[in-house]
Amino acid sequence: MNDLTDHITRRQFHMMFDSFEAYDVQETRRVSREEGRIEGERAGRIEGEQLYLIKQVIKRIIKNISVSQIATDLLEPLDTIQPIYDLAMKQAPDYDAEKILKLLHTGKI
Repeated sequence: MNDLTDHITRRQFHMMFDSFEAYDVQETRRVSREEGRIEGERAGRIEGEQLYLIKQVIKRIIKNISVSQIATDLLEPLDTIQPIYDLAMKQAPDYDAEKILKLLHTGKI
């Protein structure tokens, strides 16, 4: 600690920063924005796929297809389709895929 104090009092700052790597704030911001953009795109893609699945379930409900047959048709496990089916049936005949998606995400089934 005394060595550090001596460097400061003698104004020998260059020795203190010999091993210091420059920190590029702009580059760090650019990288962070890019990572955020990629993460946002990924989340949007996942939400889009979920919304598509919900809409497919609704189409089959309208055709009076059973929940097990819907799961088979869509090649999805029954435990994935069942909550969607249950929420959609509560809304019948005014199905709202966006509302179902929101309810699935909040866990209010």
